[in-house]
Amino acid sequence: MITLIYAIIAFLCGSIPFSILLTKLFSGKDVRMVGDNNPGAINAWKTGGSLIGILVMFIEFLKAILPIAIAIKFFDFTGSSLIIISAMPILGHRFSPFLKFKGGKALAVTAAMWLALYQVEAAIVIFGLLAIFFIILKNDAWTVTLVHFGFLIYGILTNLSKGYISNSEFIFLWIFATIMMIFNHNKELRKPLSFRSIKDIFGVRYE
Repeated sequence: MITLIYAIIAFLCGSIPFSILLTKLFSGKDVRMVGDNNPGAINAWKTGGSLIGILVMFIEFLKAILPIAIAIKFFDFTGSSLIIISAMPILGHRFSPFLKFKGGKALAVTAAMWLALYQVEAAIVIFGLLAIFFIILKNDAWTVTLVHFGFLIYGILTNLSKGYISNSEFIFLWIFATIMMIFNHNKELRKPLSFRSIKDIFGVRYE
């Protein structure tokens, strides 16, 4: 019963549309009116500027980090119970009841889930791979998807350092997160994988 109650709380944490609320509060604009119309941190940045974008990104991370960290530290959740709780902020963000169950793509929340479970190790791997793929790939959807695959490979090869969930449970959670990622980016992923040219990467100009 406590797992169910906490899972509902984690879902509600993920479902609060801070990108819409904060952008509207500080800029008076609707974050869903720009870019891909996604109520997320990137469009908050485009709509309200860098300060609002950074603030929204930070809070979007906390939507997953806080409930998962509290579940581990104060309630000793592990294994399958922790998997359920870890998945809830992603589902809440994507299917927010505050937005008629039409939420965002949950990229920041997904990354935050891994940070909450594996802390510094996850941060180094995820942001390191993100920097590499962002430089060489043109399509952002393919970038985040390949970063996620890279994290799976790292997790399998190293067995990751934290023992809150087993390696098989990690793979199960990764499959769930990947299904959500592909579902949220299905249109973008239909485009073929494309790489940046040397000129794009290094800014070389040919006279």
